Amino acid sequence: MPVRSLDDARRLYVDLLGLEVLVDEGGYVRIGGGGGFHMGVEQEPDGAIKQADLVVRVDDVDAIVQRLRAAGIDVTDPEDQEWGARHAWLHDADGRPISIYTPLHAGG
Repeated sequence: MPVRSLDDARRLYVDLLGLEVLVDEGGYVRIGGGGGFHMGVEQEPDGAIKQADLVVRVDDVDAIVQRLRAAGIDVTDPEDQEWGARHAWLHDADGRPISIYTPLHAGG
């Protein structure tokens, strides 16, 4: 995924959302989480950013929303959805939409 700033991407995905850095090779970082989720993040030299819709499962969406807001990130209030998850939405530093969620029922 191309980004304008690896520092901004790392702050959001690692520091605030709690994903892990799996590979760090200067201009490229691979970030991952539980269940085998991985995402390659690469500094885009010409600033041409492509749109991507990211969905990240978190342990407690309400707690993460509080952490994001404390860090100055604009995020919607979490809401229970009919498909069985509690979601909140935000955008990364390059304007890509991100949905963070917690299943409403164990195992979901």
